[in-house]
Amino acid sequence: MPYLIAGVVLLCVGIWVATVVITIAAWLFPFFVLFGSSWAFVAACLVLAGRGSPPALLVTPNDVVNGTAGLRKQNGPFPRDWAWPSYLAAQWRRDLTGAWHTGRGFIARGWQWGFNYGYGSKLRWVSIGLTILVWSGVTLGAMLGAVQAVVLGAIALGLGWLGWGALVGFLRGYDHVVRRLRKASGSCPVCYHVMVVPAYRCSGCQVVHHDIRPGALGAMSRVCGCGAKLPTTVLRASRRLEALCQRCDRPLRGGSGAVTDVRVPVFGPVSAGKTRLVHAGLVALRDRAAAEGAALDFVDDASRQTFQHGEQLITSGGDTAKTPAGQLPPAITVQFTRGGSAKERDQALLHLFDAAGEFYLDRDDNSELEFLDHAGGLVFVVDPFAISWVRDQLGGALESRLAAAHPASGDPEQVYHVTARRLRDYGVETQRRALAITVVKADLLIDLPWAAELCAGAVREWLNTAGLDNLVLAAERDFAEVRYFVVSSVTGVQPGHQLTPAAPFRWLLGRGGFALGRDEKPSRERV
Repeated sequence: MPYLIAGVVLLCVGIWVATVVITIAAWLFPFFVLFGSSWAFVAACLVLAGRGSPPALLVTPNDVVNGTAGLRKQNGPFPRDWAWPSYLAAQWRRDLTGAWHTGRGFIARGWQWGFNYGYGSKLRWVSIGLTILVWSGVTLGAMLGAVQAVVLGAIALGLGWLGWGALVGFLRGYDHVVRRLRKASGSCPVCYHVMVVPAYRCSGCQVVHHDIRPGALGAMSRVCGCGAKLPTTVLRASRRLEALCQRCDRPLRGGSGAVTDVRVPVFGPVSAGKTRLVHAGLVALRDRAAAEGAALDFVDDASRQTFQHGEQLITSGGDTAKTPAGQLPPAITVQFTRGGSAKERDQALLHLFDAAGEFYLDRDDNSELEFLDHAGGLVFVVDPFAISWVRDQLGGALESRLAAAHPASGDPEQVYHVTARRLRDYGVETQRRALAITVVKADLLIDLPWAAELCAGAVREWLNTAGLDNLVLAAERDFAEVRYFVVSSVTGVQPGHQLTPAAPFRWLLGRGGFALGRDEKPSRERV
């Protein structure tokens, strides 16, 4: 009987203790839930601070290059650039995963500790009971906190993505529209590759960035893997970074990709006077630019030296050396600048390509002349002394003038047809290109009565009279716009003169987006 009474007493005491504990636990349960919810917030903050347990993996520039950053695959032949990605583009995924692992680890450790405490003793059951009462509230609070964190995080990320996407879209659109209006592009003077967006070299570590435009690696700016802060958009990068060719990594001319870019090949038979026309044309362009309040300058030493040599040759009246055969010509690049402040300044790059006449004699010889494919307009040089009709007029006392003219050795029609066929074979839409047919050496014809029509500007009619009517018809069939010029590549011809050697270049320069004053009175043209 005493044992029965003792048992009843112990049972009552146990029930009472359990009731008290349950009551206290129930009263404290909201605090347990609050603790769990607060801990979920703390865990998220720890992850964002890089102190999660385990810490969230950081998305590094190496992940970006190796394709393990979770970014969309880069279009084109190059991997993504070696730079830190925007948080909204990559790191948020790893932080979300890190927050989940940190919170889950904390809850799991609490349950594991409570169930294992006092293992092998009577306290174990007390520990289990308290753990169930306390940690269930903490777990519930952590779950509620996680839901709140996910909802708030989704709202914050959504707003962030909207703002970031709008900024990236605006900057990319503005950059693209401005450069398109300027007809800007990057032209390699060595391999002749033309690119919409040049590559740029980091000013800190010299690593090449192939796509500097706003995107996953930064909106207003990007951080290179070395820590250097680089501008986005081609318009800003062109002022601070060295531009490179996307194909051969050679340096581009200053301003490439951001300013008006005009490419003009000069082609014609051997010894037609192409090189002399280029030299004389550049000298005349410099004088005309100065008269119009603009400036002609150079962005590379090679072009400057070529111009200085040509200027000395033209002013001294010396003979032009023949362009070496079989050697691909580097571009002669000049920069035109008009306006005062940087914001109001109007700039353009003019690239002139002067290849030896041997390249244009046979279809197989000009396969390497890629600069022909990217030209908005071409200058075709016609030596009048290479035309049989002209030679027939130069008999008797005028025969010495033929020798002084050093006539071209090739047939102009053959050279034209070989070049036009080359363009068509390479898929060039000549119907969207312009052609300046330029008759040179007019200074040797100006006193001859049968050349009066030519020197007066009626070039098209004179070419028909001279027997080149098939050439005229073919050119006007092949090209969208054809203009005819007659020039003299000697000193004494003023920039505004009818025979100025600057005329064909000024026309193509204006057609390419940089008008340099009003054209001289052009010859009759076909549009």
